[in-house]
Amino acid sequence: MTFYATWTPPGQTRTARATLVPQRMSWLVLLLGWPGLVARGCPLAGLMAGGVALMAWAAVPHGLALMVVLVAMHVLLALCAADIRGWELGLRGMAPGPVVMAHDADDARLRLMHAHVAHADAPSTPIA
Repeated sequence: MTFYATWTPPGQTRTARATLVPQRMSWLVLLLGWPGLVARGCPLAGLMAGGVALMAWAAVPHGLALMVVLVAMHVLLALCAADIRGWELGLRGMAPGPVVMAHDADDARLRLMHAHVAHADAPSTPIA
């Protein structure tokens, strides 16, 4: 089971348009580093991390020290990829919503829509 953070577009409460962000380590970011962040939909943070990687390439002596720094960057970015994605969605104006626990993204979207329907307001006029 995975936790999914939901982010909805500004001014909308429709859960069908919500963006689901799995709260787990990103294997793509662990493998690729900053290009993995760009591929995951975080261009701003990915390019900033790429700039830091280039500065490390220029400042740290090539060899074992550089490899340790780059591997540490990959691990740190992979562990924080969900938070970085949430930060970028917040910069785009999306609002955080409830957290859903599910097996996959489809199940999480169904659970989110079911919870949204279950908490809908009751009709104000009695039905006769």
